[in-house]
Amino acid sequence: MKTYQCLGFVGLAAASLFASQAFATICPTAPASVTQTQGGPVCVAPVGQDGAGTGLQDVLGPSINPNSIFSTGPGIDPYTQQAQKPFWSVGGSSGSVSTILLQIAGYAGNDVFGIFDPNDHNNKLALISNGSNGGQAMLSVFSNGDYKVNLGSGGSATFSTVNYFGFYLTTPSGTFYSLPSLNEAGGITYPNGTPHMLAFEGNGSKIKPLNGLAGGIWGPNEWILAWEDQRFPDSDLDYNDFVVLVESVHPVPEPAVLGMFGLGALMIGVAAGMRRRREDV
Repeated sequence: MKTYQCLGFVGLAAASLFASQAFATICPTAPASVTQTQGGPVCVAPVGQDGAGTGLQDVLGPSINPNSIFSTGPGIDPYTQQAQKPFWSVGGSSGSVSTILLQIAGYAGNDVFGIFDPNDHNNKLALISNGSNGGQAMLSVFSNGDYKVNLGSGGSATFSTVNYFGFYLTTPSGTFYSLPSLNEAGGITYPNGTPHMLAFEGNGSKIKPLNGLAGGIWGPNEWILAWEDQRFPDSDLDYNDFVVLVESVHPVPEPAVLGMFGLGALMIGVAAGMRRRREDV
């Protein structure tokens, strides 16, 4: 009995430890700008090398901010409302539309944004190549693992997974993935891979018109993905370099996370079952 109880507590402790390691972060000074970062689980600089008023909290913050992309609504707090979401699925029956909202970077217009096969990150499909603000792509997913871009790059690819993918951004500095472990190490803060993408889910704020597009309400299942386009040693960690709105998608939990918490739940279940069995004797 005590053995099974111990296993249950060990499983729970392992799950809790995994969660605490995943979210507890000691924020570094941004290497390129020597600016102290803050927030979590990913550390964001309040301002980067682009100057005052260009920080993520300025451009994605409340509509009262002069440089906010929102015309009404609370916007987001990039320090407390961020999410780390490596893998995704299309939730719309007709596909998913991606729209570039903002590029505050020297690489603006020279980036490639797309999706990758979770089982082979070299198997990629570009959605938008070298696009300007307002540039769009529409992704369709088929039941045989085929993916097709109907706007934007116009390409197609076959993945090993059906409606399960990650995002990537290729810049002159390199290729970065929504799964941090595929990226370069980032000092003592990110020894297992630097996060290059932050995700924010729609909250009813209204996006301003952009390059002829009407704008509109930023609602559920619509995510803003904010990217850092430099490798960690050269980065200012401002995450405003490439900001894209992706509609009709939802994040998919990582199998490793589910496995760890599942192990804890299983051990607790075994312990509870053994206890009931003993009480019935």
